[in-house]
Amino acid sequence: MDDTTTDGTSMNAAALEDTDDPVFESKGAPACESGLCNVRNYISGLIPEISLVVVLFILSGIAGYFYTALNPASSDIALEGLEGLVELIMSMTPLEIMLFIFFNNAIKSLMAFVLGLAFGLIPLLFVVSNGYILGVVTYLESQENGFAYIFLGILPHGIIELPMILISAAMGVRMGINVLKALAGRYVDIKGEFKKGINVFFRFIMPMLLLAAGIETFITPVVIGLYTGTI
Repeated sequence: MDDTTTDGTSMNAAALEDTDDPVFESKGAPACESGLCNVRNYISGLIPEISLVVVLFILSGIAGYFYTALNPASSDIALEGLEGLVELIMSMTPLEIMLFIFFNNAIKSLMAFVLGLAFGLIPLLFVVSNGYILGVVTYLESQENGFAYIFLGILPHGIIELPMILISAAMGVRMGINVLKALAGRYVDIKGEFKKGINVFFRFIMPMLLLAAGIETFITPVVIGLYTGTI
């Protein structure tokens, strides 16, 4: 075998090595040009963590709903501070509201991921607290406006927003698990996993949260208005 053939073989091997990482290195596949396949592969690997946070979110929501039903006065504690926040939002222009919702969700979701390095506890608390509050609000609103009102008030933007928030929390749980594995003496590329998570967050989760904020600001109120007859 001559040197030219050897060099060609080495170059082909190097090219194959560059595409070994299915999450971020699928450079040769046209379907991956937008990076969406990378995100899909990464999220597919999060199924156990996503399942965990979804179950916790649902259970905490149910707990918030029924505890408030049994003890309505408890809602004052759960929703403490929200009235001032609502007043602040009501004083904003629509564009300011959209940006406020976006940055609020984006920052909290990012923190749920990053602070997952503390053994995954923070994202779990984040999911439980948000699920509980949603349960409280669901009960209060259902008593006043009915479940259809709640459904229409959450569905347009929530179908995007909630999955993005829960995926961020699941990413944080994964980071916590990796830290625990490392402390147990197992090799884990924590830095590499963190970089992958950050990449997915800024490439996929943040744009989707921006879209959800736009829908929540400009479309959800219209849906509610049509349902209540105020539009």
